[in-house]
Amino acid sequence: MLVLMLAACSSDGQDPVDTGPTYYRDVRPILDMSCARCHTDRGLSISFDDPVSVQSLATSIQARTQAGTMPPPAPDPSCADYEGSEALFLSDEDKQTLSDWADAGAPLGDPASAPTDLAPPLTTAPFDVELRGSEPYQPAFDETGNDYRCFVLDAGNDTPTYVTGFEALVDNPRIVHHVVLWSVAPTVTLPEVATGEVGFACDGFGESNWEFFAGWAPGGRPVQFDEGQGMQMRAATRLVLQMHYYESFDGAAAELDQSGYGLHLSDDVTTELFALPLGVEDFEIPAGQANADAQMFVPWGEDWGDVTIVGTFPHMHLLGTGFDFNVQHPDGTNTCVVEMNDWDFHNQQAVQLKEPVRIEGGDIVTVTCNWDNSAANPNQPYEPPRDVVFGEGTGDEMCYAFTYGFSD
Repeated sequence: MLVLMLAACSSDGQDPVDTGPTYYRDVRPILDMSCARCHTDRGLSISFDDPVSVQSLATSIQARTQAGTMPPPAPDPSCADYEGSEALFLSDEDKQTLSDWADAGAPLGDPASAPTDLAPPLTTAPFDVELRGSEPYQPAFDETGNDYRCFVLDAGNDTPTYVTGFEALVDNPRIVHHVVLWSVAPTVTLPEVATGEVGFACDGFGESNWEFFAGWAPGGRPVQFDEGQGMQMRAATRLVLQMHYYESFDGAAAELDQSGYGLHLSDDVTTELFALPLGVEDFEIPAGQANADAQMFVPWGEDWGDVTIVGTFPHMHLLGTGFDFNVQHPDGTNTCVVEMNDWDFHNQQAVQLKEPVRIEGGDIVTVTCNWDNSAANPNQPYEPPRDVVFGEGTGDEMCYAFTYGFSD
């Protein structure tokens, strides 16, 4: 590929002076910060690992960042700022740099000019324990293109311990719709795995005596709680890794996956966290309706105890267009927890709040989801559109805020 290298010479014959952005010095730091979590060899989108490939995509990057379609939508930090929010948006200055670079012919520049202060790592490895299924699994999709498979993971803790951070280790993101990690007490009986089988078939909602522990959906990032915070994992607790596989392309049934979770552990914490799933399940989204919504509306009882929210994971499926999580107070004020005026199934972010939000007796907790079930929705899974209700299948819908907090 012919690369246009811009240079300007001064009138007195001195060395050329650099007049525009280059890949190594100016563009790569932006891409590493805001794009690399998806644009890798194991990601959901075209890899940005090869500089020459990025160079060939310069005009496409320019067009999509100028149009505001990339990076994809994320929770609005002006509602409540959260850790890492700066990596999910491009500043006007960054957008201009990418545009100027494309206009200049996408010069690579000198590799030695790359900044030494690199973007934050995309992983929190090394982990205290890394757990995966015993061997790769090949999905067996049903007629709806879904497969739910569970794998029993043993953290090997003979005494109670605390999980202070976790990261989904998604092996094959092309077929993984979502991952849920359940905590199962040693007194609970789990299904036997038949000889020759890998894992066992399971319900998309888990079982009533399984406790939600962690979750991941496309675009999700690692979770690291603040110093001194953690979720208790009782002695000899089993973790059930629930994988939801989705037949999203021809040939998906031939793919293999061996996903898992990496955990950070501590013997003790000063603040014990718990998971609090908040959401609504009783809804129907009529076929063709472009502005459907449903809302969880919970007046917080005085005898329920005060809860401090430290983070939450909003979750919807393909029809989603917006998500809001708010706490209304008796004095008429409102605390915003999460606000998304747009939604992208492939960019579902766990929000770790920089300033925790407190829920007290008399407050009203609301979670609102918006959907577009019209034929005009580019993510519409059905042709023609059909009525959609709550469910775990990719063609169903959900409205949840999987929330982490602690009680006083």
